Amino acid sequence: MSRGERFAALFGVPKFVVPHLACFVSEPEMELVLLMDGQKCSVPDLALKMKCTQLETRDLLESCYLKSIVNKEECGGELVYFASSFYDRLDYLCKFDDNYHVDQELSAALNEWCYEVYAGRMEPYLDRLQKKEEVDRAPEMFELIDNLEELLDSVSEIRLVPCNCRKLAGHCSKPTETCLSFDRSITDRTFGQVLTKEEAKEIVEAAHRNGLMHSVNSDWRTKGLAYMCNCCSCCCYPTRFALDRGTKGVFPVIKYEAQRDAVKCTHCGACTKRCHFSAFYVGEAEFVVKGKIRRMVEFDPEKCWGCGICVETCPHEAISMGALRINLKDG
Repeated sequence: MSRGERFAALFGVPKFVVPHLACFVSEPEMELVLLMDGQKCSVPDLALKMKCTQLETRDLLESCYLKSIVNKEECGGELVYFASSFYDRLDYLCKFDDNYHVDQELSAALNEWCYEVYAGRMEPYLDRLQKKEEVDRAPEMFELIDNLEELLDSVSEIRLVPCNCRKLAGHCSKPTETCLSFDRSITDRTFGQVLTKEEAKEIVEAAHRNGLMHSVNSDWRTKGLAYMCNCCSCCCYPTRFALDRGTKGVFPVIKYEAQRDAVKCTHCGACTKRCHFSAFYVGEAEFVVKGKIRRMVEFDPEKCWGCGICVETCPHEAISMGALRINLKDG
């Protein structure tokens, strides 16, 4: 087994990436993972293996920790380090490393691989949700822009973090500097830009204008707001996963549904261009407006996910949001 193949096995690197390892780790970083050999190691142990001082070893480990090459934990009163994973390393690179660039073909392959890893990790969690068993975190839910003030008033610390889904997938041109972390979800590896509440409000409102939906942890009212993802359906891994698995209502939780006033609706079709789930769509029926034939816009409430981004796009205020009559899970 070559050095690169051994590193790939220890770090969870997919085979198609092995020829491109230099794009993701440096030689010293690769050597560190190889020396760890799948074990949890203390600074003194690694210093001996690396034949350098403990200070030099600790500096390298902390640098690699911040870049998601290694993780750390306390074990028996001692701090130990162990290899992270390629999945987590890629997450760091696509969000925070301005020098990270790969060609289009490799980028597309990485996106598909990452999505499959994400889906595999989510399957046990989803299974427990569907069985109504206890889970370690509440599922996400779509929240309305009307509740933004209340959401932001409930937090103390706010961090702007790039959207890793859109950074990896790149299926649309919507902005990527849109995701927010709050209070309890902010760690020493969250990075990103510290925001005031007013700055955060401006970012969410801009995301809303760009047609991005707002998802949060569904227990935010009782346990505090942890995050807000401002997402699309073409790139967002959780939304793609929910669409693939048909888990709407369980994951994500749905609290609202769109309502259309048929009298006010002029069938202009603006809502059909903004809806991520085709709840509003151009039907087959036709009618005449000022001598021109126009096809009627249909609305299927069963397809609505309650994100609410359709409301502002209607020039005649024919769309509003109402509380869902039956909530599958209380948010």
